[in-house]
Amino acid sequence: MSDPVPSIADHVAEVVFSAEQIRQRIGELGADISRDYAGKDPLLVGVLTGVVFFMADLLRQITIPVSMDFMAISQYAAGPGTGNVRITKDLAHNITGRHVLFVEDVIDTGL
Repeated sequence: MSDPVPSIADHVAEVVFSAEQIRQRIGELGADISRDYAGKDPLLVGVLTGVVFFMADLLRQITIPVSMDFMAISQYAAGPGTGNVRITKDLAHNITGRHVLFVEDVIDTGL
């Protein structure tokens, strides 16, 4: 008999926010965006690939028409934290005059 497949929960030391708390907060964000950007043609921009699931959950909670776009970036060989980034996939939409909401799952370096 083989060993059971380990669960990701086996490697989590502490749960800070429950799944329900996260769902509730995403719902609140969606309601805020729907209210604050009604009639303003907002564009949601996410950085691939980490943002995909969060952005999908957020989009489900937004009740106004929005557009979305993605970009991809990578760090130059100089190394993490240097501020040197390279755009590997740029935006397909023109952002001139648009209300752009940058949607990110984790801001790691702030650069």
